[in-house]
Amino acid sequence: MTEWNGVRLAGLELRSARLLLRPWQAADVTAVTEIMRDPRMAEFLPLPRPYTAAELLRAAGEGPGAGRWEWAIVRDARLVGAIGMTLPSGDRGAEIGYWVRSADWGSGYATEAVRTLCRFAFEHGIRRVEIQTDIGNVPPARVALRAGFSFEGIARLGTRGQGRPSDHAVFARLATDSDAQIPPAWPELTELTDGVLLMRKVRPDDWPTLYAEGSNPESLRWGFGGEYTEQTAVQRAEAAGLNWLVGRSADLVICDVATGAGAGTMSMRWAGPPDVVGLGYGVLPEFRGRRFTTRALRLLADWAFSRTSIVRLELGCKVANVASARSAELAGFVRDGRFARRLRDPDGGYSDELSFALVRDLRRQRPPDRPQQ
Repeated sequence: MTEWNGVRLAGLELRSARLLLRPWQAADVTAVTEIMRDPRMAEFLPLPRPYTAAELLRAAGEGPGAGRWEWAIVRDARLVGAIGMTLPSGDRGAEIGYWVRSADWGSGYATEAVRTLCRFAFEHGIRRVEIQTDIGNVPPARVALRAGFSFEGIARLGTRGQGRPSDHAVFARLATDSDAQIPPAWPELTELTDGVLLMRKVRPDDWPTLYAEGSNPESLRWGFGGEYTEQTAVQRAEAAGLNWLVGRSADLVICDVATGAGAGTMSMRWAGPPDVVGLGYGVLPEFRGRRFTTRALRLLADWAFSRTSIVRLELGCKVANVASARSAELAGFVRDGRFARRLRDPDGGYSDELSFALVRDLRRQRPPDRPQQ
């Protein structure tokens, strides 16, 4: 393919404020080979190990392939990455894929290159452009949002990376869409700590903590979601980073500072009305009785009311779950309702739910902590 929609593809270059997108050259082989020595580059890229330059030489020698364009991303004559676009076919829109060398992660080069390629595509008749990424690969999802792409959903087992099928997230922009950044679903949070416990966003390797918390007898007794499997925990942990960007809910892990061990979990969910968040939580049996739930609720409330637009935090528990209710009250939450037969029990029956809330400008003085026995 040498021409498309009146555009001569051979030798086509695109420019942005900082970057040049140009065809591959045989001289790029050395730079790309060196970049791919970093094993982090191959984690989500379907590249052979060890990486060879054969495919790059083919692209440099043949120019645009059938239905696909590929460019090197260059900054000040230095190769910093690559970007490609598959042309629309049938009912499918165009699709963009890209990588940036690890030394330039966080530079904004990927976002700038994506915007540049989208602008060219929309100017030449393409109506829809997609970005698809493994659900565990969060940086490309951030790039998609920053480049104005909307999250559309999860394609199950829709891509293959390193020989294994995996779910992937689908983002898209239409020609009529703005390229303005789409804000993430949840405000950024690094970590919260009071010296006794630490809270942070769930990572893929936190699934054992999620599984232990969700499957122990006490959690099953007071929960209402039924059986909690290891596969459920693995999938939840893998998607946690993506959900922080695009999901209705977000997961945190509670860690014991003294040992570094996972001690429990806490989740947030946009409740419906603007700036209202519902909370769920659980602590592993070996950490109960140490006020971890109360401490975690206090930390999260302080973050929510000082660093975000959240104005109301809500939580609920079964009427017989005295420990959960006490933890909420010690954290300053106020009981504001009871819902008849709202939460399902393991035996198939239903329990009443007690509801509690903490409101930004109506926070009461916290009850003093009792000495630990």
